Parts: sequence; C-alpha cells; structure tokens
Amino acid sequence: MLLIVFSIVFSLVRGILRSKPKRSSKGRRNAKRTPSRRAPPRASRSTRPMADDLLDLAGRAGVKPARRADREVGRVAKISPGAAIPLAWGPVEQRIERAAERIGTKSDALNTTVDKLRFLEAESRMMDEQARLLHIMRQLRNRAAHSELSKDEVDTAAAQVYGRIARALGDLLDKLR
Repeated sequence: MLLIVFSIVFSLVRGILRSKPKRSSKGRRNAKRTPSRRAPPRASRSTRPMADDLLDLAGRAGVKPARRADREVGRVAKISPGAAIPLAWGPVEQRIERAAERIGTKSDALNTTVDKLRFLEAESRMMDEQARLLHIMRQLRNRAAHSELSKDEVDTAAAQVYGRIARALGDLLDKLR
C-alpha cells in the first residue's frame, strides 16, 4: 500500500516538475519578442575560454559539433552546467566500449576507458587530434564528476558545446571499424 502511495506521489511531482510554466497574457502587447530557439540570447553566449577551446580542438580534430546537444543535456546545462558534462559523456563512453569490441578487443582485456581509448588510437583509423579531443573531454568529465570545475570555468554555453561535441564524437566512434 505504501509503495502505491509513494509511486502516485512520485509521478505527480515528476509531472509538475516537467510541466512548463504558463505565460501570462497581461502585458504581452508591450513585451519584447523573445529570440527564436535557433540562436541563444546574446547574454547566454559564452565569452569564457572553455567553450572556445573545445570548439577549437574539435575544429583541429575535424569533428563538426552537432547542431544541438541532446535534449536532456541541454535542459540540465541550463540548471547545472557541471552536471551536464558527465551526462553528455555517458553515451560517448558506451560507444568507446562498443568500438573497442568491434575492432577486436575482448571486453575483459581492457578495464578502463583510458585503456579502451588507447587501444582505439593504436588499432583504428582515428586521427591523433580526435584521440586527443576524446582524452581532454574525458578529463573534463572526471573533473566535473568530482566537483573540481569552478563556476568560472564552465557555464551554460560551455556545457552545451561539450554536449554538441560529445554527440558528434559518438557518431564518429560508431563509424570506426
């Protein structure tokens, strides 16, 4: 009985948290138009170096960032940029494991993500810059997961850029043979 009550309360709270607040129609005539979803407002564009550094590294590696980060990553990045980084890295880590298995390692042979990345570097057609980008993003994920990134280092835009690059790297890893 307690489990049923708990699940009902949980689903109600989850529904409330997921629903978007309704906009008031008062004052709509004089309100400024909100920018479209395609371009983030100027105030949220990053002037911090992390986003720029990641984009530069991706450019040198020949990795074109996805148009958007995963929906969940985008939502989390707005609330907690540091939490969005490990969330974006999860699928990349799974694809690293799958790529290593596809190329010829046994899952028991390599225990860590670093070992699997090094194996992919040695055995696949991955460029050095792409491997470097994967290692840097893995290190950023570790720093974020252990709360070692300061708020000055990562902001919403940087977390979204991380998510876009992670998504593109996942696609790249899927193509490795």
